[in-house]
Amino acid sequence: MKKTFYIFILSLAIISCSSDDETRIDNSDLIGNWNWTNTEGGIGFHIHETPETTGKIIHLNLKENYEFLVTENGTEISNGIYELIMKESIYSGEMERFIQFPENNQYLGFVKNGIIDIYENTKLNISDNNADGIGSEFERIE
Repeated sequence: MKKTFYIFILSLAIISCSSDDETRIDNSDLIGNWNWTNTEGGIGFHIHETPETTGKIIHLNLKENYEFLVTENGTEISNGIYELIMKESIYSGEMERFIQFPENNQYLGFVKNGIIDIYENTKLNISDNNADGIGSEFERIE
């Protein structure tokens, strides 16, 4: 009986220690440095922000280990761990990757949580997944 109990406890420990990496959503196409180009959208109060209109040069660095770093005009303004989940897109009706940055109520100058889309391998779009939505676009820095 004692032996069975120890085997049960050992099994539980092994299961509990399984890595989160097994359930993480692939981020390989996101890894790199991104330059913010614009944020647009919204019904009624249409937002149109660019580096030229805001005076802000924003860089987003997404790392393989799900860490991020945001700089504004060369100064670090935020860092931490981002999360990717699957969420139904209002745009396509399909399950798509949704990026979430930590909720610290800090405005980063771009959409912090939204459906993520990579196109032409050089452009990144984060759309907030709302009907009156806004989206931010980035270009990969070579």
